[in-house]
Amino acid sequence: MKTLRAFLLICSLFIFCESFGQNFIIQETNVNKNLTQCVNLAKKSALVLLKKQTVYTIPFSTKSTLTAVAITKLSEKFSVVFPKENTGKGDERVIERPFADERNQIVKLMYGFLTKDQKATTNYAQVVVYFDNSGTSPTIHDIQVKNKADLGIITLTTREVLKLTEPEPKPAAKPTTKPAAKPAAKKKK
Repeated sequence: MKTLRAFLLICSLFIFCESFGQNFIIQETNVNKNLTQCVNLAKKSALVLLKKQTVYTIPFSTKSTLTAVAITKLSEKFSVVFPKENTGKGDERVIERPFADERNQIVKLMYGFLTKDQKATTNYAQVVVYFDNSGTSPTIHDIQVKNKADLGIITLTTREVLKLTEPEPKPAAKPTTKPAAKPAAKKKK
């Protein structure tokens, strides 16, 4: 019985210490037009891969070679490598990193978890979404899922770690002003 208590105490301490980690998203993009739409589509793609939305919520390009079987395999891989500590509820901090690729329009979203006082992690999953911007609105050409087997250890810079640990600035409250009073209308005689 004492062994069980000691084991449970150690497990609870480990879970307690791990709870002080940070969820983060590294967002890399080189999209020139329709940036917000492309980032939103990339986020929807991640939700589709986590099976929180259906595949019909994202538009695919006519040039896309993705099949239902390929999307199912990507979804299985993404679900396995997605950080268990990351709730996916939007409580992550976003770190933006630009990159250069002149051939493709790409948005990369890397969902990761970093324990306290650490700068490197292998606990992450990355969604790479290739876009076809030839039409009026962007469509998805291809989706890839990458993890530590593909990319290795991810190291954050000191500036990025500080961005994770610093509290988010609160928006300044606007002073309340009363609307201008209308001038009194003159009475006609």
